[in-house]
Amino acid sequence: MSTRRDFLRSIPAISTGFLLSSFGSKAMANPSDIKKEVGIQLWTLRDNIANDLNGTIEALSKIGYTSIEAFGFDGNFYGKTAKEFSTFCQNLGIRIHSTHTGITAGNASLYSEKAVEAGLEFLILPSLMGRPGDTIDDYKRLGDEMNQIGECCNKQGIRFGYHNHGFEFKAKDGVLPYDILLKETDPALVSFQLDIYWMKKAGQDPLHYFKEHPDRFHTWHVKDMGNDGESCIVGNGNINFKKLMHHAKKAGLDRIFVEQEAYSEGSPLYCAAQSFKYIQTHLL
Repeated sequence: MSTRRDFLRSIPAISTGFLLSSFGSKAMANPSDIKKEVGIQLWTLRDNIANDLNGTIEALSKIGYTSIEAFGFDGNFYGKTAKEFSTFCQNLGIRIHSTHTGITAGNASLYSEKAVEAGLEFLILPSLMGRPGDTIDDYKRLGDEMNQIGECCNKQGIRFGYHNHGFEFKAKDGVLPYDILLKETDPALVSFQLDIYWMKKAGQDPLHYFKEHPDRFHTWHVKDMGNDGESCIVGNGNINFKKLMHHAKKAGLDRIFVEQEAYSEGSPLYCAAQSFKYIQTHLL
């Protein structure tokens, strides 16, 4: 089975939650007041999508998902135009609120225009996407480029963000690359998509980042961690999402997307359904 890192490495940088009713600075502080619209990152179902895109989206709709975050956006979605795929999803009661994309300063104008056509809110850079990441200066340059991308996206009414893995928490000359990116980017231009699983696996505490950098984490990946260190059905692992949700307002949270990369407990669609049920029952 392919991995996210394999996928990201295969796309050159140059080519390329559910709704929390304004759950940020304008948000309701009590998670029980959140509108129950659950989103999912489609990487969770990457093999299903490769075999049957339309059938997979239909299955998600039947489970109850009303929001998705796509991946691999290059102005189109999975060989369909932005408008075509958006219309298909909307006819099933699903909105594409966000997508992972190999966006650069060079293609940001085109990608943000296409994002508007699809009705997106967020364009998310999911990794370095081929950019160098060996030195502190590499991350400072990335921060500068992210500001440029964010400015371009803002002009179209699209919000730009960066999604973490674990490598951003491996120190370079005593400094964490993730901290460099937070410092070097303008909060008005660059959001951060918190992958809770990867931050926790790297030994970092999301609550620390919420305190030090409030209102910067507008989207989260709700991805649980099993005892074997792999991702699992939300609620079956050891991450305390309830505790994190109590600090969602400080984080600036707007949307959460379920994600899972390993499936020891059942098929991807089965896991997606179980995560949906857990969130509806225990987190909302």
